[in-house]
Amino acid sequence: MSSTQLDILALEPFYGGVRRVMLDQVIHCSRHRWTLLKLPPRRIERRLTAAAHWFAEQLSRHWVGRVDMLFTSEALNLSDLYRLVPGLLKKPAVVYFHANQLPPPQARQEGPLDLVNLNSAAAATEIWFNSMYHLRSFFERVGAMVGRMPDLAAHDPLPELTSKVQIMPPPVGTNLIQKVAQDLGPPPRERRTIFVETRDADNQLLNKALERLVRRNERFKLITVGPVEDLNPELPRQTLPESDERAHVGGMLQSGIFLSTKREATMDHHAIRALLSGCWPLVPADGVYRELIPDGLHKSCLHDGSADDLAGRIQDLWHLGGLQAGHEQEMQKILHRFDPIPACRAFDERLEELAVAHSISGGK
Repeated sequence: MSSTQLDILALEPFYGGVRRVMLDQVIHCSRHRWTLLKLPPRRIERRLTAAAHWFAEQLSRHWVGRVDMLFTSEALNLSDLYRLVPGLLKKPAVVYFHANQLPPPQARQEGPLDLVNLNSAAAATEIWFNSMYHLRSFFERVGAMVGRMPDLAAHDPLPELTSKVQIMPPPVGTNLIQKVAQDLGPPPRERRTIFVETRDADNQLLNKALERLVRRNERFKLITVGPVEDLNPELPRQTLPESDERAHVGGMLQSGIFLSTKREATMDHHAIRALLSGCWPLVPADGVYRELIPDGLHKSCLHDGSADDLAGRIQDLWHLGGLQAGHEQEMQKILHRFDPIPACRAFDERLEELAVAHSISGGK
Protein backbone atom coordinates (compact mmCIF):
# COMPACT_ATOMS: atom_id res chain seq x y z
CA MET A 1 0.00 0.00 0.00
CA SER A 2 1.41 3.39 -0.92
CA SER A 3 1.83 6.04 1.74
CA THR A 4 0.15 8.82 -0.24
CA GLN A 5 -0.74 11.74 2.00
CA LEU A 6 -4.41 12.57 1.75
CA ASP A 7 -6.18 15.86 2.42
CA ILE A 8 -9.10 14.99 4.68
CA LEU A 9 -11.92 17.38 5.51
CA ALA A 10 -13.40 16.47 8.90
CA LEU A 11 -16.75 17.92 9.94
CA GLU A 12 -17.86 17.42 13.54
CA PRO A 13 -21.16 19.04 14.57
CA PHE A 14 -20.92 17.74 18.16
CA TYR A 15 -17.31 18.38 19.17
CA GLY A 16 -17.16 17.11 22.73
CA GLY A 17 -16.60 13.98 24.79
CA VAL A 18 -15.23 10.99 22.94
CA ARG A 19 -15.79 12.73 19.58
CA ARG A 20 -13.31 15.43 20.53
CA VAL A 21 -10.90 12.94 22.13
CA MET A 22 -10.93 10.73 19.04
CA LEU A 23 -10.46 13.53 16.51
CA ASP A 24 -7.69 15.15 18.54
CA GLN A 25 -5.81 11.84 18.67
CA VAL A 26 -6.37 11.05 14.99
CA ILE A 27 -5.29 14.48 13.77
CA HIS A 28 -2.21 14.37 16.01
CA CYS A 29 -1.11 10.85 15.03
CA SER A 30 -2.28 10.56 11.42
CA ARG A 31 0.15 10.74 8.51
CA HIS A 32 -2.53 12.50 6.49
CA ARG A 33 -3.41 16.22 6.47
CA TRP A 34 -6.66 16.93 8.32
CA THR A 35 -8.74 20.09 8.29
CA LEU A 36 -11.34 20.15 11.05
CA LEU A 37 -14.50 22.27 11.11
CA LYS A 38 -16.53 21.86 14.29
CA LEU A 39 -19.49 23.00 16.33
CA PRO A 40 -19.90 22.77 20.13
CA PRO A 41 -21.72 19.75 21.63
CA ARG A 42 -25.19 21.18 22.15
CA ARG A 43 -28.61 19.71 21.34
CA ILE A 44 -28.01 16.80 19.01
CA GLU A 45 -31.44 17.27 17.41
CA ARG A 46 -30.46 20.77 16.28
CA ARG A 47 -27.21 19.47 14.87
CA LEU A 48 -29.03 16.81 12.85
CA THR A 49 -31.34 19.39 11.30
CA ALA A 50 -29.07 22.43 10.91
CA ALA A 51 -25.38 21.47 10.95
CA ALA A 52 -25.23 20.62 7.24
CA HIS A 53 -26.47 24.12 6.41
CA TRP A 54 -23.90 25.77 8.68
CA PHE A 55 -21.00 23.74 7.28
CA ALA A 56 -22.19 24.32 3.71
CA GLU A 57 -22.19 28.07 4.30
CA GLN A 58 -18.69 27.99 5.80
CA LEU A 59 -17.34 25.93 2.92
CA SER A 60 -18.92 28.15 0.27
CA ARG A 61 -17.53 31.32 1.88
CA HIS A 62 -14.10 30.29 3.09
CA TRP A 63 -12.93 26.94 1.71
CA VAL A 64 -10.12 27.08 -0.85
CA GLY A 65 -8.23 23.91 0.01
CA ARG A 66 -8.00 20.50 -1.57
CA VAL A 67 -10.21 17.61 -0.44
CA ASP A 68 -9.45 13.94 -1.09
CA MET A 69 -11.79 12.53 1.56
CA LEU A 70 -14.71 13.64 3.71
CA PHE A 71 -14.90 12.40 7.31
CA THR A 72 -17.85 13.18 9.56
CA SER A 73 -19.83 11.76 12.44
CA GLU A 74 -23.44 10.64 12.46
CA ALA A 75 -24.41 14.01 14.01
CA LEU A 76 -24.35 15.47 10.48
CA ASN A 77 -27.04 14.92 7.85
CA LEU A 78 -24.71 13.89 5.01
CA SER A 79 -27.43 13.71 2.37
CA ASP A 80 -28.36 17.34 3.18
CA LEU A 81 -24.72 18.41 2.90
CA TYR A 82 -24.44 16.79 -0.53
CA ARG A 83 -27.55 18.62 -1.68
CA LEU A 84 -26.06 21.93 -0.51
CA VAL A 85 -22.46 21.27 -1.64
CA PRO A 86 -22.81 18.94 -4.64
CA GLY A 87 -19.08 19.16 -5.40
CA LEU A 88 -18.43 16.90 -2.39
CA LEU A 89 -20.32 14.08 -4.11
CA LYS A 90 -17.17 13.44 -6.13
CA LYS A 91 -15.21 12.59 -2.98
CA PRO A 92 -15.39 9.40 -0.89
CA ALA A 93 -16.97 9.92 2.52
CA VAL A 94 -16.75 8.10 5.85
CA VAL A 95 -19.44 8.51 8.50
CA TYR A 96 -18.24 7.51 11.97
CA PHE A 97 -21.05 6.35 14.26
CA HIS A 98 -20.26 7.26 17.85
CA ALA A 99 -23.96 6.86 18.69
CA ASN A 100 -27.12 6.69 16.64
CA GLN A 101 -30.40 8.51 16.75
CA LEU A 102 -32.47 5.81 15.07
CA PRO A 103 -35.68 4.96 16.97
CA PRO A 104 -35.59 1.89 19.22
CA PRO A 105 -36.91 -1.35 17.72
CA GLN A 106 -40.11 -1.21 19.79
CA ALA A 107 -41.02 2.33 18.60
CA ARG A 108 -44.51 2.63 17.14
CA GLN A 109 -44.64 6.33 16.21
CA GLU A 110 -42.51 8.04 13.59
CA GLY A 111 -40.38 11.05 14.53
CA PRO A 112 -39.05 13.86 12.33
CA LEU A 113 -35.41 12.74 12.73
CA ASP A 114 -35.90 8.98 12.41
CA LEU A 115 -34.36 8.74 8.94
CA VAL A 116 -31.44 11.17 9.27
CA ASN A 117 -28.83 8.61 10.35
CA LEU A 118 -30.13 6.09 7.85
CA ASN A 119 -29.89 8.63 5.01
CA SER A 120 -26.35 9.57 6.06
CA ALA A 121 -25.34 5.92 6.12
CA ALA A 122 -26.83 5.39 2.66
CA ALA A 123 -25.00 8.46 1.29
CA ALA A 124 -21.60 7.48 2.73
CA THR A 125 -18.92 5.48 0.97
CA GLU A 126 -18.30 3.61 4.22
CA ILE A 127 -19.77 3.61 7.73
CA TRP A 128 -17.54 3.02 10.74
CA PHE A 129 -18.75 1.85 14.15
CA ASN A 130 -16.99 2.18 17.47
CA SER A 131 -18.02 -1.28 18.77
CA MET A 132 -19.57 -4.56 17.71
CA TYR A 133 -22.46 -3.87 20.08
CA HIS A 134 -23.17 -0.59 18.31
CA LEU A 135 -23.05 -2.21 14.88
CA ARG A 136 -25.55 -4.87 15.92
CA SER A 137 -27.79 -2.31 17.63
CA PHE A 138 -27.77 -0.09 14.54
CA PHE A 139 -28.82 -2.89 12.21
CA GLU A 140 -31.44 -4.12 14.64
CA ARG A 141 -32.99 -0.64 14.58
CA VAL A 142 -32.74 -0.39 10.80
CA GLY A 143 -34.40 -3.81 10.45
CA ALA A 144 -37.25 -2.72 12.71
CA MET A 145 -37.73 0.48 10.67
CA VAL A 146 -37.85 -1.54 7.45
CA GLY A 147 -40.56 -3.71 9.01
CA ARG A 148 -42.63 -0.65 10.00
CA MET A 149 -42.25 1.44 6.85
CA PRO A 150 -43.54 0.04 3.54
CA ASP A 151 -41.46 2.53 1.51
CA LEU A 152 -38.26 1.24 3.11
CA ALA A 153 -39.29 -2.38 2.73
CA ALA A 154 -39.73 -1.86 -1.03
CA HIS A 155 -36.09 -0.75 -1.29
CA ASP A 156 -34.48 -2.64 1.59
CA PRO A 157 -31.31 -0.69 2.52
CA LEU A 158 -29.82 -3.46 4.67
CA PRO A 159 -27.78 -5.33 1.99
CA GLU A 160 -26.06 -2.17 0.76
CA LEU A 161 -25.40 -0.86 4.27
CA THR A 162 -23.95 -4.19 5.36
CA SER A 163 -21.38 -3.99 2.54
CA LYS A 164 -20.13 -0.61 3.84
CA VAL A 165 -19.44 -1.55 7.45
CA GLN A 166 -16.16 -1.36 9.36
CA ILE A 167 -15.56 -1.61 13.12
CA MET A 168 -12.90 0.97 14.00
CA PRO A 169 -12.26 1.42 17.75
CA PRO A 170 -11.64 5.09 18.58
CA PRO A 171 -8.11 6.09 19.63
CA VAL A 172 -8.49 7.24 23.22
CA GLY A 173 -4.93 7.81 24.32
CA THR A 174 -2.64 6.18 26.85
CA ASN A 175 -0.10 9.00 26.71
CA LEU A 176 -2.23 11.31 28.86
CA ILE A 177 -2.44 8.69 31.61
CA GLN A 178 1.31 8.19 31.57
CA LYS A 179 1.96 11.93 31.63
CA VAL A 180 -0.43 12.64 34.49
CA ALA A 181 1.00 9.71 36.48
CA GLN A 182 4.52 11.08 35.97
CA ASP A 183 3.48 14.62 36.92
CA LEU A 184 1.61 13.56 40.06
CA GLY A 185 3.98 10.84 41.18
CA PRO A 186 2.62 7.59 42.60
CA PRO A 187 -0.98 8.53 43.55
CA PRO A 188 -2.47 7.44 46.85
CA ARG A 189 -5.11 5.08 45.46
CA GLU A 190 -8.09 4.84 47.78
CA ARG A 191 -10.13 1.63 47.62
CA ARG A 192 -13.24 3.49 48.78
CA THR A 193 -13.00 6.30 46.22
CA ILE A 194 -15.40 5.74 43.30
CA PHE A 195 -15.05 7.45 39.92
CA VAL A 196 -18.36 7.87 38.11
CA GLU A 197 -19.65 9.72 35.03
CA THR A 198 -23.20 10.99 35.42
CA ARG A 199 -24.00 12.19 31.88
CA ASP A 200 -26.45 9.84 30.12
CA ALA A 201 -26.33 7.58 33.19
CA ASP A 202 -29.10 6.08 35.30
CA ASN A 203 -28.56 8.44 38.21
CA GLN A 204 -31.65 7.15 40.02
CA LEU A 205 -30.00 3.72 40.17
CA LEU A 206 -26.75 5.34 41.31
CA ASN A 207 -28.53 7.18 44.13
CA LYS A 208 -30.37 4.08 45.32
CA ALA A 209 -27.26 1.90 45.37
CA LEU A 210 -25.13 4.47 47.18
CA GLU A 211 -27.88 5.29 49.67
CA ARG A 212 -27.94 1.59 50.58
CA LEU A 213 -24.22 1.80 51.34
CA VAL A 214 -24.79 4.84 53.53
CA ARG A 215 -27.49 2.99 55.49
CA ARG A 216 -25.04 0.12 55.98
CA ASN A 217 -22.54 2.57 57.51
CA GLU A 218 -20.08 2.20 54.62
CA ARG A 219 -17.81 5.19 54.12
CA PHE A 220 -16.80 6.26 50.60
CA LYS A 221 -16.11 9.24 48.38
CA LEU A 222 -17.28 9.95 44.83
CA ILE A 223 -15.29 11.67 42.09
CA THR A 224 -17.88 12.67 39.50
CA VAL A 225 -17.79 14.00 35.94
CA GLY A 226 -20.97 15.39 34.45
CA PRO A 227 -24.21 16.95 35.72
CA VAL A 228 -24.92 16.52 39.43
CA GLU A 229 -28.46 17.92 39.61
CA ASP A 230 -29.93 14.41 39.81
CA LEU A 231 -27.47 13.16 42.43
CA ASN A 232 -28.33 13.04 46.10
CA PRO A 233 -26.59 16.20 47.46
CA GLU A 234 -25.76 14.42 50.72
CA LEU A 235 -23.45 11.93 49.01
CA PRO A 236 -19.79 12.86 49.61
CA ARG A 237 -18.33 13.88 46.28
CA GLN A 238 -15.77 15.88 44.36
CA THR A 239 -17.05 17.13 40.99
CA LEU A 240 -14.61 17.64 38.11
CA PRO A 241 -15.17 19.89 35.06
CA GLU A 242 -16.24 17.86 32.04
CA SER A 243 -13.58 19.46 29.81
CA ASP A 244 -10.61 18.85 32.15
CA GLU A 245 -9.20 15.53 30.94
CA ARG A 246 -6.09 15.79 33.10
CA ALA A 247 -8.26 16.10 36.19
CA HIS A 248 -10.30 13.08 35.06
CA VAL A 249 -7.19 10.94 34.76
CA GLY A 250 -5.90 12.24 38.08
CA GLY A 251 -9.20 11.23 39.68
CA MET A 252 -9.04 7.76 38.11
CA LEU A 253 -5.50 7.24 39.37
CA GLN A 254 -6.78 7.96 42.89
CA SER A 255 -9.91 5.80 42.65
CA GLY A 256 -10.34 2.16 43.50
CA ILE A 257 -13.54 1.66 41.49
CA PHE A 258 -14.84 2.92 38.17
CA LEU A 259 -18.64 2.79 38.32
CA SER A 260 -21.02 3.15 35.38
CA THR A 261 -24.80 3.12 35.25
CA LYS A 262 -24.97 4.00 31.52
CA ARG A 263 -27.29 1.47 29.92
CA GLU A 264 -26.79 0.30 26.33
CA ALA A 265 -23.68 2.46 25.91
CA THR A 266 -22.13 2.22 22.44
CA MET A 267 -18.72 3.28 23.80
CA ASP A 268 -17.28 4.67 27.05
CA HIS A 269 -13.91 6.38 26.77
CA HIS A 270 -13.95 7.11 30.51
CA ALA A 271 -14.18 3.37 31.16
CA ILE A 272 -11.21 2.70 28.87
CA ARG A 273 -9.09 5.31 30.60
CA ALA A 274 -10.18 4.08 34.02
CA LEU A 275 -9.13 0.53 33.14
CA LEU A 276 -5.79 1.82 31.87
CA SER A 277 -5.45 3.77 35.12
CA GLY A 278 -5.93 0.65 37.24
CA CYS A 279 -9.51 1.07 38.48
CA TRP A 280 -11.71 -1.94 39.11
CA PRO A 281 -14.75 -1.70 36.78
CA LEU A 282 -18.36 -2.11 37.90
CA VAL A 283 -20.38 -1.59 34.73
CA PRO A 284 -23.73 -2.65 33.23
CA ALA A 285 -24.09 -6.13 31.76
CA ASP A 286 -25.29 -4.64 28.46
CA GLY A 287 -23.92 -2.30 25.83
CA VAL A 288 -20.24 -2.09 24.93
CA TYR A 289 -19.03 -3.13 28.38
CA ARG A 290 -19.06 -6.85 27.60
CA GLU A 291 -16.47 -6.08 24.90
CA LEU A 292 -14.27 -4.03 27.23
CA ILE A 293 -14.09 -6.62 30.02
CA PRO A 294 -12.43 -10.05 29.61
CA ASP A 295 -14.96 -12.89 29.55
CA GLY A 296 -13.53 -14.38 32.74
CA LEU A 297 -14.30 -11.16 34.62
CA HIS A 298 -17.87 -10.67 33.45
CA LYS A 299 -19.34 -12.30 36.53
CA SER A 300 -17.32 -10.03 38.82
CA CYS A 301 -17.54 -6.74 36.91
CA LEU A 302 -20.96 -6.62 35.24
CA HIS A 303 -23.94 -5.60 37.39
CA ASP A 304 -27.55 -6.37 36.50
CA GLY A 305 -28.89 -2.81 36.83
CA SER A 306 -30.52 -3.25 40.23
CA ALA A 307 -29.57 -1.19 43.28
CA ASP A 308 -29.20 -4.24 45.53
CA ASP A 309 -26.84 -5.99 43.11
CA LEU A 310 -24.74 -2.88 42.59
CA ALA A 311 -24.44 -2.06 46.29
CA GLY A 312 -23.57 -5.67 47.08
CA ARG A 313 -20.85 -5.78 44.43
CA ILE A 314 -19.26 -2.59 45.77
CA GLN A 315 -19.20 -4.05 49.28
CA ASP A 316 -17.72 -7.31 48.00
CA LEU A 317 -14.87 -5.37 46.43
CA TRP A 318 -14.16 -3.51 49.64
CA HIS A 319 -14.32 -6.52 51.90
CA LEU A 320 -13.34 -9.49 49.69
CA GLY A 321 -10.79 -8.06 47.23
CA GLY A 322 -10.48 -7.14 43.57
CA LEU A 323 -9.04 -8.32 40.28
CA GLN A 324 -8.39 -12.03 40.04
CA ALA A 325 -5.01 -13.01 38.66
CA GLY A 326 -4.75 -14.41 35.15
CA HIS A 327 -6.74 -11.81 33.22
CA GLU A 328 -4.18 -9.01 32.94
CA GLN A 329 -2.86 -10.12 29.56
CA GLU A 330 -6.35 -10.40 28.08
CA MET A 331 -7.24 -6.97 29.45
CA GLN A 332 -4.12 -5.46 27.89
CA LYS A 333 -5.03 -7.01 24.54
CA ILE A 334 -8.51 -5.46 24.65
CA LEU A 335 -7.23 -2.02 25.66
CA HIS A 336 -4.47 -2.07 23.03
CA ARG A 337 -7.14 -1.59 20.35
CA PHE A 338 -7.71 1.94 21.69
CA ASP A 339 -4.04 2.92 21.82
CA PRO A 340 -3.51 5.91 19.49
CA ILE A 341 -0.67 4.40 17.48
CA PRO A 342 -2.35 1.17 16.27
CA ALA A 343 -5.83 2.74 16.16
CA CYS A 344 -4.69 5.73 14.08
CA ARG A 345 -2.64 3.46 11.83
CA ALA A 346 -5.82 1.46 11.15
CA PHE A 347 -7.66 4.70 10.33
CA ASP A 348 -4.90 5.85 7.97
CA GLU A 349 -4.62 2.56 6.12
CA ARG A 350 -8.36 2.20 5.61
CA LEU A 351 -8.70 5.79 4.39
CA GLU A 352 -5.90 5.17 1.87
CA GLU A 353 -7.62 2.00 0.67
CA LEU A 354 -10.85 3.93 0.13
CA ALA A 355 -9.03 6.67 -1.76
CA VAL A 356 -7.33 4.13 -4.05
CA ALA A 357 -10.61 2.28 -4.68
CA HIS A 358 -12.30 5.59 -5.47
CA SER A 359 -9.55 6.51 -7.90
CA ILE A 360 -9.70 3.14 -9.68
CA SER A 361 -13.47 3.43 -10.04
CA GLY A 362 -13.08 6.81 -11.67
CA GLY A 363 -14.67 8.68 -8.78
CA LYS A 364 -18.02 6.94 -9.07
